[in-house]
Amino acid sequence: MARLCTFILLVLPVLSQNTGRLSELTAKGIANLDQGHYNDALNALEEVWDQDQSDPSVAENLAMAYLYADHDFDKAKLFAERSIQAGGKASFLVQHPHDKLGLVSGDVADYCNGRLSISKDRMVFVSNEEGHSFSVDKGQLKEIKANRVYGAGRGLYHIRTADKKNYNFRPRTWSDQEQELIILLVNEYLK
Repeated sequence: MARLCTFILLVLPVLSQNTGRLSELTAKGIANLDQGHYNDALNALEEVWDQDQSDPSVAENLAMAYLYADHDFDKAKLFAERSIQAGGKASFLVQHPHDKLGLVSGDVADYCNGRLSISKDRMVFVSNEEGHSFSVDKGQLKEIKANRVYGAGRGLYHIRTADKKNYNFRPRTWSDQEQELIILLVNEYLK
């Protein structure tokens, strides 16, 4: 019994130091992601994930880092799904066009940037401009589809809600692959 107590007393400080280090690396990774330093974010968050795979926000941010640093859509999908399944969310950097004329050519001049997040119970867009953020609860989404005319081939897609609101978006990468990943996750978890 004394040996067990001694062992526990020796291990607790090491575990505490490791937890503190992982918290620091997580914060560093998220800060790098927010600043657009995607490779640095990827390095920090991979190190955290290698040691502890329990935090859905690490999976969420690791998915974004893979997407924006390496354009690795397969790994981004894997980590986005792991985050959602663990009660977290999958997030994407998007542009929300304001003008209809620019949608025709796909050359959007008037838009706001933001983050579109998908969880098991809602989709949330948080804009960098006041008045453009919104939330759609599960069951209130009528459709999400790639635009066939407006901005086709540039990743543009639209979201229609049950209360007849329509939102257009373009993924940060402008790629159809990122658009398809967003549509897949919304259809899988919110319909």
